[in-house]
Amino acid sequence: MNRPTIEINGQIIEMKNLKARIWREVMKFETGRKDIDTVDYVDKQCAIIAMAFGVTADEVLDNLEIGEVTPKYFEVFNAIVAMLTEKLGKKNVEAEVAAQA
Repeated sequence: MNRPTIEINGQIIEMKNLKARIWREVMKFETGRKDIDTVDYVDKQCAIIAMAFGVTADEVLDNLEIGEVTPKYFEVFNAIVAMLTEKLGKKNVEAEVAAQA
């Protein structure tokens, strides 16, 4: 899987291996979207992006252009979902191979 990258202060940072804890934060954001004040929406997306890259929300806010925030958030979201499920396919293939042996 290609990991998303972000440029912070001229440095390209690849999304790190994430722990399960980030899922709770992403789901709280996703399920509470309609309740987030419009003024806070970009800040909340930047906070999720920051968690995924191991940087601060302020670094994301100061380095991403406004038009990059939502696309980057969805790139991170899709990568997190892929990480969550990526080993399911491998285990299914391993089980099929073992069953055929």
